[in-house]
This record gives sequence, C-alpha cells and structure tokens, in this order.
Amino acid sequence: MKTIYAKMACLLIGMSLLPLTTSVAMAAEKDDKQSRAVQRRLQQMQQVQQKLEQENTALKEQLKESEAKLAAAQTALSTQKQSISKLQALNSEQDSNVSACQGAQQAVRSELEVNEVQRKQLSADKAKLEIALSQQKTEVQACQEKNVSLINASLELMKKYEKEALSGVEPLTGLKGVEIENQFQTYRDQTESQYYRPGRAK
Repeated sequence: MKTIYAKMACLLIGMSLLPLTTSVAMAAEKDDKQSRAVQRRLQQMQQVQQKLEQENTALKEQLKESEAKLAAAQTALSTQKQSISKLQALNSEQDSNVSACQGAQQAVRSELEVNEVQRKQLSADKAKLEIALSQQKTEVQACQEKNVSLINASLELMKKYEKEALSGVEPLTGLKGVEIENQFQTYRDQTESQYYRPGRAK
C-alpha cells in the first residue's frame, strides 16, 4: 500500500511539475531561437562589414590611383605653365625685336628720304653749276679773245711809238736809243705777261 501511495505521490508531484517543465522547455526553445537569430544577424553584420571593408579597400585603391593621376596632371600642368611662360617670354622678345626692326626700318626710311632730298638738291645744284660753268667758259673765252686783242693792240701801239721815239735819237752814240728800246722791251714783257692761258697761273 505504501508503495502505491508513494507512486501516486510521485505521479501527483510530477503532474504538478509538468507545467513548470513545459514552461522551462518552451523558454529554452525560445532562447535558442533568439540565439540563432542573433547569430544570423551577427553573421549578416560580419558579411556587411567584410563587404564594406572590401569596398573601402577598393575605394582606397581608387583614391591612390586618382591621387597619382592628379599628381601627374599637376606635373603636366606645371610643365605646360612653364612652356606657356617660355612662349610668352619668347613672344615678348619677338615683339621687342619686331618693334626694334620697325624702328630701324623707319630710321632707314627717314634717312633714305633725307638722302633723296639731298640727292635732288645736289642734282639741282649740279645743274646750276653746270649752267654757271658753261656761262663762265663762254665768258672766259670772250675775255681771252678780248685779252689777246687788247694785248696785240698794245704791242702794235708800242711798236709804233717805239719807232717814233727812236727816230729822234742821235745816231752817233745811240745810248738814248738803247735806253728807249730797253724801256719798250720792259713794257712788252709786262704786256705779254698779261696773256691768259688756261691751266697756267698768272
């Protein structure tokens, strides 16, 4: 009898504990589900993190490439700026050379204009001098002819007066005649020295 009572007591106790056991089992199952859900979320987050890290790595590589391209572009830009500066300096020098050449050309033109004016003036002066020289030659020729005529007339006149002067000289000594002849010879020499001969100083 005691055994039966004991069994019944155990059965009753077990029946009373059944709801509690069921509740504990359900709670454990619920915790297990939550744990698995948390693990799945952790795995998803780890995958997202890995993906973000990969994307970050890729972005860093792209950034490095972009920085390298930017550095190359800046170097090329600096080279282009230097080239532009050199070209500007060369253009400035060429402009200065062109200005200098233009100034020199203007100076040459001015000098040529002055020379042309001087040449025309010299040509006009030459023409005037040629006319004056021609007139002078004509006048000299006329003067020479008159000079010869005048000297010849003077010599003829001296000869005539010499004869007349000698005709009255005493024939014995002839001293007066020699004196007269010497005087007339002096007159003839002086007269003949007045001949104009071109190319000979008077």
